[in-house]
Amino acid sequence: MNEVLRKYIKGDRIIWYVILALAVFSSLVVYSATGNLAYKHQDGNVVYYLFRHAKFLILGIGIIIAVHQINYKWFARFATVFLYFSILLLAITAVSGVNLNNASRWLTVPVVGISFQPSEIAKLALMMYIAKVLAQYQANDRTADEAFKPIMLHVAIVCGLIFKDDFSTAALIGATSLVVMFIGRVSLKYLLGTVGTVILVALFLLWLSDYLPFWHRASTVKARIERFISNDDDSKEATVDYQSQRSQMAIATGGIRGKGPGNSHQRYFLPHPYSDFVYAIIVEEWGFIGGFFVMLAYLILLFRAGVIIRASSRTFPAFLVIGLATLLVVQAFINMGVAVGVMPVTGQPLPLVSMGGTSTLFTCLAFGAILSVSRNNIEEKDLAVEAESE
Repeated sequence: MNEVLRKYIKGDRIIWYVILALAVFSSLVVYSATGNLAYKHQDGNVVYYLFRHAKFLILGIGIIIAVHQINYKWFARFATVFLYFSILLLAITAVSGVNLNNASRWLTVPVVGISFQPSEIAKLALMMYIAKVLAQYQANDRTADEAFKPIMLHVAIVCGLIFKDDFSTAALIGATSLVVMFIGRVSLKYLLGTVGTVILVALFLLWLSDYLPFWHRASTVKARIERFISNDDDSKEATVDYQSQRSQMAIATGGIRGKGPGNSHQRYFLPHPYSDFVYAIIVEEWGFIGGFFVMLAYLILLFRAGVIIRASSRTFPAFLVIGLATLLVVQAFINMGVAVGVMPVTGQPLPLVSMGGTSTLFTCLAFGAILSVSRNNIEEKDLAVEAESE
């Protein structure tokens, strides 16, 4: 058994423990949070969504095992092709995507009928592309500032195709891209200028939201921001106010140790307790201890990513890990921030914990890429030690 594990499970062991811990914890919470959904849509079959979620988790772990065996150099070679493929999918989705919850975020594969979110592919593809371009401009005869234009061009295309139906995901991708560029030594004046321009354009578009037929969700985004800033009970977006209130009620009643697994009360009233507000159910059932455990898991992931980055002898794998780890951790803290009421409602899932096939699989793909870099670092170190001993 140990030989099998050593052969197929490589890379940073602590990250593997974090993945398994989150997967197990996710199964317990999703089973509890989907009880009401099962009675509504599956005739009371409470294990239906558990098995469905477990299927994606098992498939996702299989993806991690397969991807982390790939040399990270292949990610650099196909980064541009992968990015343009994802942009094509985003463009198709914008024109003929499946409309769900008043947003065209899904694309259905013909014949097989499988639906997925192209924005999840675009996240990974863009991080790989940014890592590749930044690595190319780290040489002594080139400056990192030269990488700003090609990177921002593609960031603008990806975010522009996403923001109409998923403003929060576009903001997440844009912010993460700026963080990676900052670490990649792109001048602060370019990054601050970009932030200022984006804020001004966003405010202008929100101001004109009633006159922009192409951005049909503008009123929703505007109402959520206004509700969060003003804390006005007469908010136009009553549903958002209801979601936030129920989430905070769940957290407030969780206490230190929680009500116990399966004893959530707010799961019957809170919209999407198994995805957008899964952290509220975690704290209600598992208390402050459970909520802290989940938060700690993502912090450990970020710390171990830093260890992998320091061990990397090349720039591309270092930037790749920075981008993917930052994307996952920031998304996690956005989800938790929404649940506790310190951020406006966004609809971002909790990576590897929330129920959702596309999110789970592509989160696992990101973990696989991170572990690929870790595995290669360990193998390079072992080879160096062998060479010195000879």
